[in-house]
Amino acid sequence: MKKEKITNKVLKVVERIARNEVEKTVLGRTAECSAIYHQPKRPKKREN
Repeated sequence: MKKEKITNKVLKVVERIARNEVEKTVLGRTAECSAIYHQPKRPKKREN
């Protein structure tokens, strides 16, 4: 029973990875990370 649950979870993950790879290669769509464009401001350096 526990082995079946783990197997199902692994299959779902593998399916998701496969779908993403197919979308990237066949459709030419690349997944761009939006975190690259969001850069928070750094705190100013304090002078003693």
